[in-house]
Amino acid sequence: MKTTIALIALLFAPVAASYTAEKEATLSVQKQYSAVLEAYQGEKWDELVRQATAVLKNFPEAPFAQEATFYLGAGYFHLGNYDMANKYLSRYLRKQVALQHFRDAIELKFSIADKFREGTKRHLMGFESLPKWVPAYDEALKLYDEVISALPNDELAAKALFGKASLQAVDEEFKSAIETYQNLIRRFPKNGLAPEAYVQIGRIYLSQSQEQYPDSDFLDLAEINLRKFQQDFPSDSRIATVEKMLAEMQEIYAQSFYEIGQFFERTKKAHASVLYYSKILKAYPHTKSAELAQKRLHALQPRQKSEHSKIAQDQTAPTPL
Repeated sequence: MKTTIALIALLFAPVAASYTAEKEATLSVQKQYSAVLEAYQGEKWDELVRQATAVLKNFPEAPFAQEATFYLGAGYFHLGNYDMANKYLSRYLRKQVALQHFRDAIELKFSIADKFREGTKRHLMGFESLPKWVPAYDEALKLYDEVISALPNDELAAKALFGKASLQAVDEEFKSAIETYQNLIRRFPKNGLAPEAYVQIGRIYLSQSQEQYPDSDFLDLAEINLRKFQQDFPSDSRIATVEKMLAEMQEIYAQSFYEIGQFFERTKKAHASVLYYSKILKAYPHTKSAELAQKRLHALQPRQKSEHSKIAQDQTAPTPL
């Protein structure tokens, strides 16, 4: 019985679809557009997509078609189809004439960028019928740039800059990420994201120190970042976080010098090891490596004095006949 009902449904489905399309086509553009607004206000997203599509199909030249394009993009967004949402929002924004939902469209594009940054995949080759397998990081960067360009002085642009920098940092484009964070600080110095941008810059310098050969430039830049943070936001509690990251960096560099000092000790070059241990005490006095270096200096310096004394004695001793 169920099989029979299913077969009947399949046979009559095209007829029903044709009847529905014909019925919708007989509606006036005003009634069709009213159905779009009703679906949008009622948050009936499937219905919104259906009604907005009907407006675009049946009345492509009508003034309502432009706004229907926005609603179609909004409908697809709320259904989680971000590729299609972005497609129709871009089509809407390209009109550039009397855009009633300009800001709403830009906000949706920003939200799509965030979704892509958080890991939502895109459809293969951009086709809705194909599975969502493709990472969308590049598309997210483009969307953030669209938002920044569309609303350059708006708080949404600050959020887009932060999102863009975060994505660049994840992709290990460290230099670009730092530049984007600094751009945010420069353009929106009073925005609540500016202090967090300082924190993220400090985190990038720490990451570079951990993953790459210790370069003193990273440490110098991290110290500059901290000083600017303290100057711009002297009472911000996150300064302590950046100070802690700087201390971790100093420990990394001090440890590197300590290992070199240990190498010279093992190769019987005490004088060279003393130089490195002394450098740790001078440059990174508050590190754990400084404590170890101090102990090694105490152990090595008496030996050095003894060696120097023996050399002096040998030099002043009378030459045997």
